[in-house]
Amino acid sequence: MHVVHRLDIGGLEKVLLNCINSLPGDEFEHRIVTLTGHSEAFSDLLEQPVSVIDLEKRQGNDWRIFKRFYNEIRAYKPDCIHTYNLATIELQFVAWLAGVKLRVHAEHGRDIFDPTGANKKYRLLRKLLSRFITVIVPVSQDLFNWLLNDVKITPAKLKLVVNGINTQHFSPTEQHQPNRDRFVFGHVGRLAKIKNQTLMIRAFGQAARQSAEFASHCQLKLIGGGECFDELNELVKQLALTSQVHLAGPKLDMKAEYDDFDVFVMSSLAEGIPMTLLESMACEIPPLVTRVGGIPEVIDEHCGWLYESEDEQALTKLMLDCFSDPEKVRLMGENSRQRIVAEYSEEAMVEAYRQIYQGRV
Repeated sequence: MHVVHRLDIGGLEKVLLNCINSLPGDEFEHRIVTLTGHSEAFSDLLEQPVSVIDLEKRQGNDWRIFKRFYNEIRAYKPDCIHTYNLATIELQFVAWLAGVKLRVHAEHGRDIFDPTGANKKYRLLRKLLSRFITVIVPVSQDLFNWLLNDVKITPAKLKLVVNGINTQHFSPTEQHQPNRDRFVFGHVGRLAKIKNQTLMIRAFGQAARQSAEFASHCQLKLIGGGECFDELNELVKQLALTSQVHLAGPKLDMKAEYDDFDVFVMSSLAEGIPMTLLESMACEIPPLVTRVGGIPEVIDEHCGWLYESEDEQALTKLMLDCFSDPEKVRLMGENSRQRIVAEYSEEAMVEAYRQIYQGRV
């Protein structure tokens, strides 16, 4: 039984989706519990019938969900409960109380309320609830070290499982050739404060003002929906970038979107290991991203560009550099795919979760 805050198209949800679709159906049966609902678009991507139950959590503290979750456990009798991120960790106590033998919790990253993981209340909550958890899964070495050294989780409870993707599906399209009349900086992600898309829009605007050639040939395309959509759309209008910056909304066929990118850009304040980063790199789209969370574990100087979080000037300069050196962009793209194929396969990720679910960890 998987437990998430909300089921939408995002990185965490992609990991969940890939595991459900890849684990053998004759060995595993899945059920998904959400706190605040789900999108039909996600349900359409499931390759096998999976029940999705909404606990209908109200805004703020809603103690009713604990009783509802307990009742779901008693009715379904799962062998394993798998919660994801801070929003659902409290339900691990309910799982323990209900007698679930295997209780797994995964940390995929942080949110805007605690981007550095320094919040003492949240650390204490994780530490206290870890007593009721069998295995805690960080998805990056950065998160592993933080849970071990700062949150003080017992080492024996920690199991590092890095995100992985289908590198056969996410692969370069032979027909795709760089178009010097149109250079696209592409971004995929939830439009939220923690992702800091404001920075990339401002940096793109700065680059366009500094170079007339950049302004006439470059575009910034943002794929995704979220609470900051209207705010970002208004910023694009204020900066007079409506012909160059496109907020395209959420998409399901991400492979087609990556094929349209020349460089993948992120400006997040915090991350685990983003699935969209891995997917785009596997498609030979080199990354231009912030040095936060688990991202530096994926990228070195041969397969992408890193800049410090909130450094608008650095991002502006790197955007101009990428546009002016297409050969370097091409080589970085080739190296990006080699890196992902070697280190971040979906098969390895799914097998790691399979062993956890079977109690072999």
